[in-house]
Amino acid sequence: MTARGAARVRLWLPALMLGLACQARAAAPDGQAWLQRAVQAARNVSYAGTFVHTNGDRISTVRVTHTNNNGDEHERIEALDGAPYEIVRHNEEMFCYFPDAKTVRLDRRVNARFFPSLFRADAAVIAASYEVKIGKPERVLGYECRWLDLDPRDNLRFTEKLCAEVNTGLVVRAKTLNETGQVIEQYTFTDLRMGPQVARGDVKSIFEARVKQWSTDAQPREEAKGVDTGWVVNNPPAGFRKAAELRRTLPGRGQPVSQLIFSDGIASMSVFVEPNASPARTAEASTEDGTTTFFVRPMGDQLVTVLGEVPLAAAQQVGRSVAHRP
Repeated sequence: MTARGAARVRLWLPALMLGLACQARAAAPDGQAWLQRAVQAARNVSYAGTFVHTNGDRISTVRVTHTNNNGDEHERIEALDGAPYEIVRHNEEMFCYFPDAKTVRLDRRVNARFFPSLFRADAAVIAASYEVKIGKPERVLGYECRWLDLDPRDNLRFTEKLCAEVNTGLVVRAKTLNETGQVIEQYTFTDLRMGPQVARGDVKSIFEARVKQWSTDAQPREEAKGVDTGWVVNNPPAGFRKAAELRRTLPGRGQPVSQLIFSDGIASMSVFVEPNASPARTAEASTEDGTTTFFVRPMGDQLVTVLGEVPLAAAQQVGRSVAHRP
């Protein structure tokens, strides 16, 4: 190469390197875009399958069927272990069938998540609390999928790992890890069908013909409409927004309990406030099992309980900042 040629190369080298860098950035997969595909797939894709859920020492097997016809969602969830029950959902309306009690309970989906629909917000909201990274590819049940790593931006939530099918974005496997990297919760499909092979008739209740002789409890649906409970959480962790405020009737309680639900788009917490009944509790208490954290705090003549999918520090921060709304 001549001296003039070498000089030209040196002149163009920064531009060439910049161009290559731009190309590399353009070609790199966008974690937030992948996450948004997973969020939308949980709503828009028709699928049917069986999954195993482990949380701490608890293991359950569930069959789920979901269809979407022009934005109209239908879903059927059936427990395959333990006492039988079935949930049939049409958009936000839920029918909960309990054959042992011969009862169907009418309710509304307030903030519940059912795998593979693990999301309570769009990707942009979730990304405010988690750093979203593209992980390694993996083959699950014959489907090619890509892991998404959601690393928390603080110590008040757990790490989430989601394996999204590459064509649809549907999550086929999910893991939750604690601060030491231990898997404390996992969902995984053991069989799965997607697309037109899932029929609308597959989401009908298997108990539908029997309910004429069953009792119907519509109170949960009425309570899910929400009220002003008069309570407020003054210091929720960053990224957690109030999703609902209810007054619920719970088993074993003599009067309704106030409930405030908070979510960061993935994890959620429920805050319950009720009278500190006799014998009154005088000290704080807590337990942790898998992703489920329980924290209770006496507050004068009231008792505050936080139940959530968060580290204990987050539940304590919330429970200790409950107060009457000014």
